[in-house]
Amino acid sequence: MPPKAAVSKEDILRAGVALVREGGLGSINARSLAGALGCSTQPIFRVYKNMGELFADLRGAMDEVYERFMEARIREENRLLTQSIAYVEFARQEKHIFNALFMNLTMAGASLEDILAAPWNRASIENAAKTAEIGIAEAEALFLHVWLYSHGVATQIVSNQIDLPQERVQRLMEEVFWKFAGSKEVPYAGK
Repeated sequence: MPPKAAVSKEDILRAGVALVREGGLGSINARSLAGALGCSTQPIFRVYKNMGELFADLRGAMDEVYERFMEARIREENRLLTQSIAYVEFARQEKHIFNALFMNLTMAGASLEDILAAPWNRASIENAAKTAEIGIAEAEALFLHVWLYSHGVATQIVSNQIDLPQERVQRLMEEVFWKFAGSKEVPYAGK
C-alpha cells in the first residue's frame, strides 16, 4: 500500500481560509479541516500543537489574502482614498474573512495609535499629506476620519444592513476624504 501523502502547513492554511470564506471563523475546527483535507485530524496535529497555534497562522494567512487584495487596488495618486474604497470592496467580496479580521473579538487588535503607526498606514498618511497639501498631524486626523468612516460602511455591508453599489461607495469616500482634508470643493474622479 502506498504511503499517504503528507499534509503540509500550507495545505492546512489553504483549507482553513477556504472554510472561513465559506462559513466564517466559527466553521473552523479540527474535524472540519480534516474533512476539507480528506484526512483524519492526526496530520493536523502533527503540524500544530493545538488549535490556538493553528488560529494564529490562519490569521496570518487571512492577512495575506487581505494584503494582496489591497495592494492590487491602492493607487499612489491618492493612497488613502483608494485604500478606503478597496477596504469596503474587500468587505463586500470577502465578508467572512473581513468579519474574522476586523469584527471578530477573537481576532481583536490595536489602538488608534497602533493603527496610525503601522507602516502600511504611514505610507497612506504621508501620501494624504502630499495629496491634500496638509501637514502630517492633519493627515493623521484625516486618516482616522476616513478609516473610521470606511470601516463603518464596510461593517454595514458585511452585516447586510445596507446595500450600496460600488459607485456610490466611491463617491462617499471621495466626499469624506476631501471634506475632512478641508477642501471646499470635492474633485470627483469620475468627472
